[in-house]
Amino acid sequence: TVVEVDAAYTKPFSTDTIFIGPGQTTNALLTADKSVGKYLMAVSPFMDTVVAVDNVTAIAFLRYKGTIAFSPPVLTTTPAINATPVTSTFMDNLRSLNSKKFPANVPLTVDHSLYFTIGVGIDPCATCVNGSKAVGAINNISFIMPTTALLQAHYYSISGVFTDDFPAMPPNSFNYTGNNTALNLQTINGT
Repeated sequence: TVVEVDAAYTKPFSTDTIFIGPGQTTNALLTADKSVGKYLMAVSPFMDTVVAVDNVTAIAFLRYKGTIAFSPPVLTTTPAINATPVTSTFMDNLRSLNSKKFPANVPLTVDHSLYFTIGVGIDPCATCVNGSKAVGAINNISFIMPTTALLQAHYYSISGVFTDDFPAMPPNSFNYTGNNTALNLQTINGT
């Protein structure tokens, strides 16, 4: 049951598949209501574009108390790598907890105009398939993990960890919903 996405509580909903984008967080409650046994949970990438990537799938075991130590797991299947309907169903189920008791107060005065394109980009990678890897990008900038946490740098006013010059617009204009993504896959790195 999903209860929170990106530090915002959601109306709880049950699902057997959770979609998490680059940089996102999701909290879900696992209902352990199956018979005693060892179960498999799997993580796999979702790609709605044609980019050669390492299709690495991670697995974890959920073992009920009382299960024989070396019993085989109950296998699971993951949705197809391009299962857009599964992703859409998950996203369509996300609902705010906005109510009179918990209002979503938002600023009514706009003082900045920002236009962010969020998508998949390509970065060079000497050890990856085809010499490149797929990366998440905002306005064609992919994130580089700093040695000091961003929140720590902000809280303690540590300079040099991040810059505040993130572009308010994409560097190149193109059809953001069309299939001509090859024009806009190369990213630059930034924090």
